[in-house]
Amino acid sequence: MKVLLCVRQDYYRNFAVDSMKVIKTAEYLRKLGVTVDINDGGIYDYSSYDIVHLFNIDTAGETYRYYKIAQFYKKSLVISPMHWDMKKYHMINNEVESMKLYEKCSSYKEEILKRSKAIICNSELEKELIKSEFHVSVYNEVIYTGVEVENDDIPLYDFKERYNLNNYVLCVGRISESKNQLALCKICAELGKQLVLIGNVNDNEYLKECTNFKNVVYLGFMDNYNVYNAYRFAKVHVNPSFVGMPGLSSLEAAASGCNIVSTKGGCAKEYFKEMAFYCDPYDNNSILSAVKSGFEKRKDNKLKNYVNENFNYDKLTNDLYKIYLEILN
Repeated sequence: MKVLLCVRQDYYRNFAVDSMKVIKTAEYLRKLGVTVDINDGGIYDYSSYDIVHLFNIDTAGETYRYYKIAQFYKKSLVISPMHWDMKKYHMINNEVESMKLYEKCSSYKEEILKRSKAIICNSELEKELIKSEFHVSVYNEVIYTGVEVENDDIPLYDFKERYNLNNYVLCVGRISESKNQLALCKICAELGKQLVLIGNVNDNEYLKECTNFKNVVYLGFMDNYNVYNAYRFAKVHVNPSFVGMPGLSSLEAAASGCNIVSTKGGCAKEYFKEMAFYCDPYDNNSILSAVKSGFEKRKDNKLKNYVNENFNYDKLTNDLYKIYLEILN
């Protein structure tokens, strides 16, 4: 079996959950004996592939181009939409042009979905959203987003000592308005808690607003080992984003034993059940209450064990491989 995984061109530079999903899917399919290539725009000849798997329908232009090439070569198409309805966010923020673009792209997304052999959703919530928004009746399966962190026997360094921190709140992820870190900065200042931000920056002005708060420490982008240390020493990891599917950083933090506060704006509750705290990203009082509860809760391994057992790549990639086999047979 030979599979082509197609992802946005900047997937490595602007690393996010779709980036990790593509990289890990390739790694674990190869362990099953599948020949896999990752296409970030440089592969145009699909003739040798049995299956073309598209990732992230919300990067509509690039994904549609991959889809058209797959159609030309008459290839079996699989898609992981990684889709969330952003209409509410655009409306509240009065982003008229973004709203128009979102609506304009809907017909292209619908065409891709309806021509796919299988739609792989990351939650039951996304599955229902795809059905209701795009009216598709294509075979639709839920395979949850996987997670992989450093092993417990990997030696740690004292993250708090190295960066001169007290007990701190942690937020890992791209620094941007849609991730809502500024609200978290204000809330942590109000609570008198140190907040550590880790991640690439989309908007330097937005970062400046965040770091104007004296309780905020921005450490830039960090590799997996350093982020793992940050998770292990944090009191709580908070994802106050307007969208959470459920958020790669939330999954990694949970798998590392962190207390979790996650946005209600997405499918996080399907992953973390009642073992996490949830907040409304549009309501600062809701975020404050959840952060306070997450900070005060004694850390335990209940969520950590649950996440590592249920969302490991071995299990999830096996489920995907079975779908590929069904399509080809």
